[in-house]
Amino acid sequence: MDLGLKGKNAVVTGGSKGIGRAIAEGFAAEGADVSICARNTQDVAATVASLKAKGVKAFGRALDVADGPALKAWITATAGEFGGVDALVCNVSALAVGDTAESWEKSFKTDMMHTVNAVAAAVPFLEKSR
Repeated sequence: MDLGLKGKNAVVTGGSKGIGRAIAEGFAAEGADVSICARNTQDVAATVASLKAKGVKAFGRALDVADGPALKAWITATAGEFGGVDALVCNVSALAVGDTAESWEKSFKTDMMHTVNAVAAAVPFLEKSR
């Protein structure tokens, strides 16, 4: 299927496993360059290698998306590597289970604030997207 993504630059949080990896692989299969982040360095490296094997540019960084400055730095670095950002997929979820203030705070920082911070970091690049 041709979704018109060839040559586009996609950013996927939580892109080394499960649904996030499937999203990243889907972008790559369509010819998009893909940047991913996840917490585990080895998983990021393995996924980046797999994406590059599909003939696209791939970039990745190990980070915790709850760390707003690290998340912004990765998105900015991605734009520098690829020459821009055309798509952003905020895939990470803490799936915090529990009824404690700590579990609610972890879930909020990871699920909600990661999306807010990622969008804020990506918007200047997305506004320039072709």
